[in-house]
Amino acid sequence: MANTIKLKRSSSSDPSASDLAVGEIAIRTSNCKLFSKNDGGSAIGIVAGSADILTTARTIAGVSFNGSANISLNNNAITNGAGYITDLVNDSSPQLGGDLDLQSNGLTTSTSNGNIKATPNGSGVFEVRGAGGNDGTLQLNCSFQSHGIKLRSPAHSAGQSYTFIFPDNNITADKYLKVKSISGSGSTASGQLEYASLDANDLGEGTIPDARFPSTLPALNGSALTNLNASNIASGTISASRIPTLNQNTTGSAATLTTARTIGGVSFDGSANINLPGVNTSGNQNTSGNAATATKLAATKTIAGVAFDGSANISLNNNAITNGAGYITSADGGNAATLDSIDSSQFLRSDTADSSNSLISLNGGVSITGRASSNVSTVSSGSTITLDMTSSTHFFVDLGTNTTFASPSNQSSAIGQSGSIFIQQDGGSRTASFNSVFKFNGGTAPTLSTADNAVDRIDYIIKANNEIHAVISLDVK
Repeated sequence: MANTIKLKRSSSSDPSASDLAVGEIAIRTSNCKLFSKNDGGSAIGIVAGSADILTTARTIAGVSFNGSANISLNNNAITNGAGYITDLVNDSSPQLGGDLDLQSNGLTTSTSNGNIKATPNGSGVFEVRGAGGNDGTLQLNCSFQSHGIKLRSPAHSAGQSYTFIFPDNNITADKYLKVKSISGSGSTASGQLEYASLDANDLGEGTIPDARFPSTLPALNGSALTNLNASNIASGTISASRIPTLNQNTTGSAATLTTARTIGGVSFDGSANINLPGVNTSGNQNTSGNAATATKLAATKTIAGVAFDGSANISLNNNAITNGAGYITSADGGNAATLDSIDSSQFLRSDTADSSNSLISLNGGVSITGRASSNVSTVSSGSTITLDMTSSTHFFVDLGTNTTFASPSNQSSAIGQSGSIFIQQDGGSRTASFNSVFKFNGGTAPTLSTADNAVDRIDYIIKANNEIHAVISLDVK
């Protein structure tokens, strides 16, 4: 019968140093791990190719390590056998698992005249964030890093998220930055800037201080003054030297006439009063010929069959008045029922309220004292809405579905017409698109309000056929 050698063993725990003699072998039967006691009096686990501790301790980055405990390493002491880790050149796509804390260090490049590039993804942006109650600020330093200017975001309380688009024209001296156009609206609008000249139309308010004017104004050339209304000269006296010689012959004497004239056969030059025979002295006055004016006509005339010599007013019978093309044949309440075969229904009365079902064209213009109004025409909702510009000036539509405003009909017959389009959401979230004949600010069609019963108003004017300028007011309440 073969002999059996059994080692000291246990199944519940590793043997301790007190369980073993130096060199004695024991086994833990639960994991078949061997143990022995070394010369130093420690119980050591024995596993092929590995151990609980190293027989000979090693140093890692200058720190002793034998496997019995964890160690900490100083980053500055870590080497890879060829010096310190100085860059990430060998990693073609390095990534960070968390925020990068530069502490008091900067972000630089060793490339000669190299750029530091930041590339967002898609529509992402390079974001400078605010922190600790301070708004996001971008600082541009001088070359000595001793001075710098800052670009800072508006405060949180302003609620602004607008976008500045830098000028799209060449930079030019003596120009100023002006918002050329806007897309979108409100706090999220985008504004296109341009370098522009200062125009007097840009001075919408305020007072120009005296310090902005030179102490001596340049000489004013009178040829530059056109259409100067005298009502604009409130006080003061215009020097005679400032008034040119009038285009009028003022030579001679105003006391007498250069050439004497005769009045009733009596010479008169204005130097003295004269007497006229038969007028203010005795004698006779020649009254032959026709008088330029008189109290009555020498020969009586008839007007519409009624005798008239100028000595008294006369009345005329309406039925006898002619206009060279026929009589006024009858009257209705003092107004003609027909005139040259035109019925009275084709006339508009000026002495009382009246109406017309046809277009009235006035070449001389219209002046109105009092109100002028136009009805608001209701348009049916549908997937496509085509407005008839000759049917009304104002329109209302209660959106029951997503819709497209097509090119309106009869635009060419309504050029210069202006009005409003009222759009109401019946249940909310209806959308509308617009034909290209509608020209909105910045060339971008608006997005309608989406709340239940929200009302948006589009004010328009027809500039030309297929060119309707439009401005929208959102969520009018």
